[in-house]
Amino acid sequence: MKTQKKHLAWIMALFAALLLSACGGSSREGIVQGRRGTGIVRQETEQLLSEDVTEEEEKAAPALYIIEKVDTEKRLLNFSEVWEDRKFQYPYGTGTRFLDKYGNMKSAASFQAGDVAEISLSGVSGELSCIQLSDAVWVQEDIGNYSVNEERHMLTIGQTKYAYEPDMEIFSGGAMVKFSELGEDDVLRAVGMDQSLISLAVTKGHGYLALANTTLFEGSFICVGDRIFREVTPNMQLEVPEGKYLVTVANDGYGGSREVVIERNKTTGLNLDELKGEGPKICKMKFDVSVEGAVLWIDGKKADYSAPIEVRYGVHTIAVEAEGYETITKKVVVNSPEAEMEISLTSQGSENNAKPKEAKKKNEKANEGGNDNSNSNNGNAGSQSNNTNNNTNNNTNGNGNGNNNGSSSQDDYLTTLYNLLTSINNKNEGGSDGNGSSPGRSYDDLRDE
Repeated sequence: MKTQKKHLAWIMALFAALLLSACGGSSREGIVQGRRGTGIVRQETEQLLSEDVTEEEEKAAPALYIIEKVDTEKRLLNFSEVWEDRKFQYPYGTGTRFLDKYGNMKSAASFQAGDVAEISLSGVSGELSCIQLSDAVWVQEDIGNYSVNEERHMLTIGQTKYAYEPDMEIFSGGAMVKFSELGEDDVLRAVGMDQSLISLAVTKGHGYLALANTTLFEGSFICVGDRIFREVTPNMQLEVPEGKYLVTVANDGYGGSREVVIERNKTTGLNLDELKGEGPKICKMKFDVSVEGAVLWIDGKKADYSAPIEVRYGVHTIAVEAEGYETITKKVVVNSPEAEMEISLTSQGSENNAKPKEAKKKNEKANEGGNDNSNSNNGNAGSQSNNTNNNTNNNTNGNGNGNNNGSSSQDDYLTTLYNLLTSINNKNEGGSDGNGSSPGRSYDDLRDE
């Protein structure tokens, strides 16, 4: 009898212990807080933790969860536990509190994949009672200057290296991608702790522009917004950052523009036959050369630029020479009914046999304030001419559309190309574009081809 009572007491004690463990004081009822991380990131992070941290303090530290998906329609959130290979899905309701790391209220929609948070559950409904962004992690936004070493599982942001788990994937527009699928112009958002990367998300990705019926434009160039300038090759495909662009082509008197939308991880097709229009088309080009008596050549033929010159749509080589000045040779792509090009020459030395244009001489005359000032101006005529003519860029304007905002297919293509190529030249002067990738072909790359 005594033995039966003893067994009954043990059973009741065991039942009480189980009851307390399921409804205890943990703020995450129903979530097991495992701390058995074995991945390389967990190991490296543990090495950085203070040796003075007690076992009780480590157990008391809140578990962290990576938000994998926020479904605002079904009111569900998907999580994976940091350092652990465990996933969870919890509903949320009107009583759920969404907080930033400072404890301020946020909306559910403002939480995004890759965020790291602490969570607690309602013991009654099983819903999330609170989700708060963790203040134990760092966040870096708008990362464009980065490189990846997949062999060493290392991401370098700027000059700082961060380790990541070998099986880590990247959040990208509701999908998961691998490091090898990142585009050279993708923009990232990173969350980590110390020198370890916890999550990575693509905030601005890329898609592809596939060209069809390229024959007419092969050997010429295609311009995609102000970012891409490439020679057209048979049925080529371009990697393009997601967004809206004005795409323009021209060759042999034919050409046109069209606005395209590039979506992330998708391919957009473009039939170039639909852009050729009714040809051949002619552009009336007006040339403003800084030196009087300079000789202008278009495609190897001497041209009289005292009046606008009719030039077919397409790629043309422009050369300007004058005695005592450096010769300029540039390629331009013409794709507008009218255009104006300003060309400034650089003096080879102090003795200038070619005269500056009359308009510039009038400006100098207007600056004269007396005999002394006049003599000073005359003495500085050579240096003043040098300063005036030190710009070798081709400034172009057409139809009053000096600023190309990409909103109209009638914008002057010369202006578009000038702005684009000037930007590319500036990048080339500084080396790479900061992303470890080489920019497009520069203006000078096209010289003398």
